[in-house]
Amino acid sequence: MKKLLAFACTALLLAGCGSSGEVKKESKTCSMEESGIKMDIKMDAEDDVIKTIELSYLMPGSLLGGDASELSEDDMKTMGDAVLGQLGVKEGEGINANFKAKDKDLVATVNIDLSKTDASILNKMGISGNTKNVKLSETVESAEKSKMTCK
Repeated sequence: MKKLLAFACTALLLAGCGSSGEVKKESKTCSMEESGIKMDIKMDAEDDVIKTIELSYLMPGSLLGGDASELSEDDMKTMGDAVLGQLGVKEGEGINANFKAKDKDLVATVNIDLSKTDASILNKMGISGNTKNVKLSETVESAEKSKMTCK
């Protein structure tokens, strides 16, 4: 999980410029697995500039010490708040988190809207630089160098 977060931070540090004219929309998802946890980062971009990022983690119930489907809504909320706390943020202002059980596994999803997220919130996550002009092409290249699979 730390490796994906480190990649996400690196991705947000890469700044570039968008082009003028007709808007070209595209999405890329980069994935990896580490210590049994499957991690994905989905990036939606316009004119090669990332607008939104979705971080997804699939944590096997066995790593959690049991069956995630047995967790209550309150347990899910508590776990979600703890994860966001580790990132140094809370929901709101462009950051949305969702935690749910999928079979026995736990699925954690954190959505970041770069156009709405305040730079000070991103700084708490260790992200600095111009977060409004992050280039998708450079980010994917960096992810692939970090042994992630992107498509």
